[in-house]
Amino acid sequence: MSDLGTRHRWEKSRARMVAPGWALDPLGDETGKAMMVDQVSIIRIACVAAETGARMQRDGLAVDPLEWMITPLSMFSGRPAIEAVMDKDACARVFLLHGLGLDLDANPSLLEELILESEADFEGEPCD
Repeated sequence: MSDLGTRHRWEKSRARMVAPGWALDPLGDETGKAMMVDQVSIIRIACVAAETGARMQRDGLAVDPLEWMITPLSMFSGRPAIEAVMDKDACARVFLLHGLGLDLDANPSLLEELILESEADFEGEPCD
């Protein structure tokens, strides 16, 4: 898949839609809603943010990584990545998505199929 195709599909399919509650100025006084977040969830969000930014840079995509993090995505059933990746499986899907250079809102069934194939490949193999 070409980088141009990925960027074009993303820009065409999104009307710069931000998930409710996430249009916050990081330097402003508005705090947004309070959320209880455990430490591993913060690490997952940070890792996904770093990987997202790295992918945009590496692939030369003209997509704002923060915008991608706070936009509702079909791959997360309409939730933004910043919320969804607190879950281990969703976090793993993002690493797969960016690592393979898939569409920025890949079909969830495609990601599940890739994960199941990967698990089947390693099933029963001894670890070195």
